[in-house]
Amino acid sequence: MADKGLMKVYTELPSWAKGVVVVGGLTVTYFAVTSILRKLKESKIKKESLSEINASSSELQDEINKGKRPTLSKTTLEAMANAIVQASNDCGTNEKQIYAQFDKVTNQADVLSLVQTFGLRKKVRCPFSDDPRESFFSADTPPMSLSTMLNGELDTTELQTLNNKLASKGINYKF
Repeated sequence: MADKGLMKVYTELPSWAKGVVVVGGLTVTYFAVTSILRKLKESKIKKESLSEINASSSELQDEINKGKRPTLSKTTLEAMANAIVQASNDCGTNEKQIYAQFDKVTNQADVLSLVQTFGLRKKVRCPFSDDPRESFFSADTPPMSLSTMLNGELDTTELQTLNNKLASKGINYKF
């Protein structure tokens, strides 16, 4: 069989075996392509998220230089970030819990500090998501920034509600 060409070996197979070879080949190709696409998507999300975090760091420094310091402690910010992830985990989103976290911020520096403290975090993916292939590979999402997570969890109206809450406090940060 080694001295025969691959195509000759294939043509000599019974029809059911040819079907198995074709289906197996297509399955391997499908998983290889989706794996590559998933890695590219994760890389893009991570790059965008890191740029958001870096921008918030310089904006926070500008706020501090203007005399506007964060009013929330690191412990409070960490608890807020954890609560937002918890509200976003699995199927469904607890919007009220997310809004409650933003009720605690009082100025732009608080929001920027929350963005920094949040950093890149994973959440538990819904197994019934729009793309079940994603949950097949991992129960968690790729690491994402606060904005990326909120934009994935809240619809346009809910994001507008959140941004309006912040604007009513004189905070111009938009999600």
